[in-house]
Amino acid sequence: MKSSALLLGILALAGCMDPDGPGNLVPMTVVEDPTLPRIEIAGALMHSESFGPANAPTVIVLHGGPGADYASLMPLKALADTDGFRVVFWDQRGTGLSQRFDRSTYSIAGYLDDLRLVVEKTVAPGAPFVFIGHSWGGMYATAFINDHGDYNGRLRGAVLSEPGGFTKKQLEDFLGRYFTAGQLTSELVNDATWSAQFMSPDDHARADYLDAQLALRGAPAEHRNITNPPPFWRLGAVVLSRLPELAMEQGFDWTTHLNAFTHKVLFLRGELNDAAPLWQQQQLAAHYPDAEVITLAGAGHEMVWEQPDAYLTHVRTYFTQIGFTSAAPGVAQ
Repeated sequence: MKSSALLLGILALAGCMDPDGPGNLVPMTVVEDPTLPRIEIAGALMHSESFGPANAPTVIVLHGGPGADYASLMPLKALADTDGFRVVFWDQRGTGLSQRFDRSTYSIAGYLDDLRLVVEKTVAPGAPFVFIGHSWGGMYATAFINDHGDYNGRLRGAVLSEPGGFTKKQLEDFLGRYFTAGQLTSELVNDATWSAQFMSPDDHARADYLDAQLALRGAPAEHRNITNPPPFWRLGAVVLSRLPELAMEQGFDWTTHLNAFTHKVLFLRGELNDAAPLWQQQQLAAHYPDAEVITLAGAGHEMVWEQPDAYLTHVRTYFTQIGFTSAAPGVAQ
């Protein structure tokens, strides 16, 4: 990490690279690169792709973080290619290749309204949809369900992959397992502090670059497969720090109305992830009236990327259970 920052400084001083040049540190966003696919939501340009028939039942994919992107969840595109569903991917506000904003503009309520607008913009009128939410994405989906229920009967279910918690206390407990005491004083954090002296976090590209250096290693508790690391385009450093900060400052409880959501919910977890043990995912699942927890043997937190076939098998079985069928099964797009 120190060598990366030092090399960056040397290259800049030598005139070989301008760190402020678009795309030099991290990939360009939809604002800087007009060729990227996008949708506009509440005045924000979001990096987004949709696959499958426009009028088909729709799967909305919610990536983790907060602050990550959907690159590692692209195996879910098979639900469009093979099964005939509409599958919507999008980098959430201020994340991935989506537009960046000032720290003061973010709010939990704003994020929830973004998701409502994504549903309205990407799902055909009257068509049913489900969520597949990974990590933070599972929390995001649950917050939406707590606020909106089954969205007038259109939201038929959700697949939640290792959400961290649905209340402030649950999230605090999760983070206690995710970040061990040793980690908090480890070289990982020291390197980030050291590098911040040379690259101002006020600049989005520089801050995102620093976060990417840390993310490459992953958290030990997740048991990431280092021989098959999950891809990502660009992390949103401001979102990654701001949304958890707001959650802890304001407190939250996204379980108050979950008992009204009577559709079955599927929880999928990786056997190796120490931060999301079976008992913890069962505790979260108990907030839903009808939920099942399934463990993927030999998988860590990045189960979608590491074991896409096993993951998709469970998703397809679940879709059959809840009667969520595509309009044109087996039609490749």
